[in-house]
Amino acid sequence: MTRHATRLRRLALPFLGAIALTAALVAPASPATAAGAVPKGSPYLLYTATISADGAGTGYSSYINVHDAHNNAYAFGIQSDKGSPESKGKPRFIWERVQNGKFTYGYLGPATNKNTPIGMRWYQNDVATMIVNHKTIGTLKLNLDGRLFFNAEANGRLNGDVVHSTVQNTRITVGNVKGRTGLNGTWNTNFSFHGIKATQINKPAVQGATFRINGRVSGLPRGGNWDTDQVSGIGMIAQKW
Repeated sequence: MTRHATRLRRLALPFLGAIALTAALVAPASPATAAGAVPKGSPYLLYTATISADGAGTGYSSYINVHDAHNNAYAFGIQSDKGSPESKGKPRFIWERVQNGKFTYGYLGPATNKNTPIGMRWYQNDVATMIVNHKTIGTLKLNLDGRLFFNAEANGRLNGDVVHSTVQNTRITVGNVKGRTGLNGTWNTNFSFHGIKATQINKPAVQGATFRINGRVSGLPRGGNWDTDQVSGIGMIAQKW
């Protein structure tokens, strides 16, 4: 991910439509610890999966994502980006956040391209957490306004880059109001951009859904990349509301 870019991000696709956010010009944010200690009690949201991010070329990634319909979103996953002065192409854990349309992100530490259990929690006092190998490794200030939507996704950076990523065994617990807990319907994998496609290999499973996300990036305009265009394959499902 480049440092200075105006991003049409794939972080938020509310109402099962391909609506990208135009995010502000930003630099990497400080480490994800500003929100303080993890709150006590049960989170409003817990989303876990086992992910892998592999491929060839200059950049590829794998994420889990939560967003609302009000320009707020949060993604956590693994990214390799040869265009990044921070990671220099090495796989790193990364969080990405949109708040009122403003995009920030931060790297957390070295990752691998192999299967890794990750997760995110969100509490209604606007604290989110990042989980790796069943341990909380960071917290983040985050506002979300329901209804919530959830992505399993992967991305490629430039034309010709190849993505071979997975998001496996997704588990989502959400809500604390009767009639607004759990998930609605089934996963929608019709969000395919610039050659990257998500395929649910155990359809129609909802809890425990597993996705292979593959493809070769194509069709980007001259100078285009994952900072300027949506270059991703996505499975998405909505909160029951």
